[in-house]
Amino acid sequence: MKTIIGLGKGGCQVAKKFADYPQYDIYEIKVGPAKGRTSSVFTVPKKKSPENYEKKLPSLKNFFKKVEGSVLFVVDGSEPIAAASLRVLEHLKENNITVLYLKPELQFLSDSEQTSERVVRGVLQEYARSAVFERIYLIDIPLVAATMGEVPIKFYYDRVYAAVTSTLHMITVFNHSEALLGAQGNPLDVARISTFGFVNSDSGQENLFFALDFPREKSYYYGINEKKLRTDGTLMKKVNEQVSAGAHADLKTSYAVYETKYEDDYIYLTAHSSMVQS
Repeated sequence: MKTIIGLGKGGCQVAKKFADYPQYDIYEIKVGPAKGRTSSVFTVPKKKSPENYEKKLPSLKNFFKKVEGSVLFVVDGSEPIAAASLRVLEHLKENNITVLYLKPELQFLSDSEQTSERVVRGVLQEYARSAVFERIYLIDIPLVAATMGEVPIKFYYDRVYAAVTSTLHMITVFNHSEALLGAQGNPLDVARISTFGFVNSDSGQENLFFALDFPREKSYYYGINEKKLRTDGTLMKKVNEQVSAGAHADLKTSYAVYETKYEDDYIYLTAHSSMVQS
């Protein structure tokens, strides 16, 4: 992915986190006055309902005129402007689209907000399942926060969004790097509903960012310090045990080991399903 497009407050906050890396171009679409528009920020006047955001979304043709290649579209389905997601993505139908969907804490939403969130989440998954989109990554915000332990309220979303972006960024980097050992196979064409996360390198505990029902594939990414790759004779055994522990008859697994210059080792994973997640 090269271009990151955030829709709404949460989507834009995540998109801006990707600006920490030089590989990405960032575009934001958010609610605000027209005077706030720039070449990379498009503002939409506040509407009374999600339906109005969908029906009255201004044209984005000129705003997206420089967007080429792969696109990551980020949206929090609980926000009213999320109803305009498909209208936004219509302008990018010639691009290779991946959706990063942020699922909020549902219990704090009103009944109408919960209904709107379910509709947006369901529709985007169906489009991915039908291969209109390359893939949709589902992220459960409270679940991500739970993997981080105690997080101060003031920094809650900042740290959660940072964890999501850094994890996806590293997975993307590894996908475009040559593995020292193993290989990442292409997920099944029908398994386009996905999530990602990390593995605790000490305990081996897997921490996916969405509780994916009936995953069909799982891939592990091992980023190992170059010195450790030369000196640790137990590493191969540990990798095999980790991958084998997560496998079963209905789940295809793969792994790849990459050399890094980081002092610490990092293990990431992705999981893919063909089933729409409720």
